[in-house]
Formats: sequence, C-alpha cells, structure tokens
Amino acid sequence: MEQPSFHQASGESLPDAALPVAVTLWEAGQARSVPAFEGEALMVALKRAGLGLLAVCGGKGACGTCKVAFPPQWWERLNPPEDRELRLLSHLKSGPTDRLSCRITLTAALGGLEVDACE
Repeated sequence: MEQPSFHQASGESLPDAALPVAVTLWEAGQARSVPAFEGEALMVALKRAGLGLLAVCGGKGACGTCKVAFPPQWWERLNPPEDRELRLLSHLKSGPTDRLSCRITLTAALGGLEVDACE
C-alpha cells in the first residue's frame, strides 16, 4: 500500500517513505491520536487532523497563531526554542511549556509526543 505525500507549511512534500510518528492531541481533557510523519512540522499534522490553528504566517514562526502546550516531560525533550520564537511567545504571554507548533519538526525521537491544544 502506497503512503500518500503530505505537504509542509512551506509547500514542500515529505518523502513518500516518511515514517509515522505517534502524536496524541489533548483537547478539553479528551485525547485523540493524530496522524503525523517524520520531517513534517507538528503544525501540519495538527491542521491535517482538524485542529483549528490559524497559522496566519504559513509556518514561518512569525504570528503565534499555532501556539500549543506540552506536558513538562515532553517540553524538555524538544529542541530549545530560538530567540525569535521566545520573543514572540513572551509577547503572547505564553505559559512555560508553550511553543509554536510550526517550529517543532517531528522526528522518531518524539514518538509518543503529547500536545495540548491551548484552547
């Protein structure tokens, strides 16, 4: 069975052999599995799953409309945010484990990732 190609926020397609990454999305206390793949931005997977992220800037990390939160044990496993993301999050008065989902690239090491919709 051939796996479909999915597009990044930038319009780039993922390789046809992109491996799945387990992601659990928490919304209003309810958990659901989100189809996600190595190499794509978390934002792309969340939008594909129907989460109403505006992502006004198209995944460039400039608008803050794709903000999500992570349980502390997952936040610590993510690559540290860059200065630009930190500045934007501080202007948004974000919580200590909030990140921009467009800045999180999914990898095998993030398999089992849990994310909160921040609604």
